[in-house]
Amino acid sequence: MRFSNFKRIIHNNSKIFWLFYATGFFGVFLMNSALTSILLYRYDPGPNVDQLPVLVPTFIAGSAFFAGRVIGAIFQPIAGYLSDSTQGKWGKRRPYLVISTPAIVGSFVLLLNPLITETSRGNSLYLVSFLCLFYFALALYQVPYLAWLSELASQDHQRVILSSWIGISSLIGAVIGGVGTPWLTAQYGFAVMTTVIGIISLVMLLLPLLAPELVAQKTERLPLLSVLKASWQNPSFRSYVLGTSAAWSAMAILAVCPPFFAIALLQQDVSYGALLNALVLGGSAFSILILRPIVSRLGKKRTSQFSMLWSGGGLVLLTVASVCLEPSLALWLALLPISSLGLGSIIILPNAMMQDVIDQDLKYGQSAQAIYYGSRGLFRELSTGFGILIAGSLLSLGNTASEPLGVQLSLVAAGLCVFVSAWFWMLYPISK
Repeated sequence: MRFSNFKRIIHNNSKIFWLFYATGFFGVFLMNSALTSILLYRYDPGPNVDQLPVLVPTFIAGSAFFAGRVIGAIFQPIAGYLSDSTQGKWGKRRPYLVISTPAIVGSFVLLLNPLITETSRGNSLYLVSFLCLFYFALALYQVPYLAWLSELASQDHQRVILSSWIGISSLIGAVIGGVGTPWLTAQYGFAVMTTVIGIISLVMLLLPLLAPELVAQKTERLPLLSVLKASWQNPSFRSYVLGTSAAWSAMAILAVCPPFFAIALLQQDVSYGALLNALVLGGSAFSILILRPIVSRLGKKRTSQFSMLWSGGGLVLLTVASVCLEPSLALWLALLPISSLGLGSIIILPNAMMQDVIDQDLKYGQSAQAIYYGSRGLFRELSTGFGILIAGSLLSLGNTASEPLGVQLSLVAAGLCVFVSAWFWMLYPISK
């Protein structure tokens, strides 16, 4: 079959090109999860059976990680501005996926296969440089990719469905990256691991190019700062982005804490942290499967609010149990996935709701889609970093079975963030 005929079949069947489009975030989350799970170990492995050298001390590596995320956060609105301003026969979104994909994969491979294999100041500069490139390229991919969604799914119920597909794809990528990367590294080494993960990600990141994109009519170039100001003055965007930011902070806290939940609150070894993390992801994944009928009945706003209240209530129960009851693994195995059911909504609904928010901007609206996604990306990255900062600060107050105060307070902090999110969703003015 000729490629042109194959492409025509895809374009005539929306579900097929939705599938190709959704694979993009599989690649994004696979890359990000793989890097997060192994980078600090690669540069400061400590005592290890493979006698790997310390390339960069953990503190510097962690600081470099934070710097890279900040660079990526700042660039997100700029990436949106560039995408919205682009005109040409290839569309507004496709060129940025093509440009950023080799940079994402290449920087990932180079980060985990450094040229200097001994302790050196040069490794610190190397690490910072390629982390900044990785998150810079990731922003250049993510923002145009998400702005493309509203064109592929023009109707409200279609956006919910396609956002669900993206959410499932993201979770699968995150799980494979978080579990498969350490295993491949242990079995075959960093070179083989980066080759396998890199090739899979390269294919997945490029598959969305098979989806159609309308070539927009030439429009006036928008002033970036004016659009950013207008987006913040949009009351729908304010409550939307603050509601999602509070939820992302809660998810960041919960992502950091499972090993400490296992050690300090359940008096188990650190390996149980992986089980607890799997329960959080499992609860979130299951909620994606049941979310559509709930949205059909309640609408996106009320579903978001109810989901946050549900998860907040579950975290309150876990906090009470950790303070008042003896350590009970069975209780956690039951409550943790139930509490996480509400968190699945934050993976899906924000993407489905963004077009509703953009439509409220009567001045810029459709011509500033990607800038809106970029602004949201800035808040997402900063709120994720803020959540990790909160968790790190609280855990310093006690993270052992004999002194569990910091871990208990982390549960409280995650619960408070979720309730704050529910409050902002109450202020969200779009009822559907």
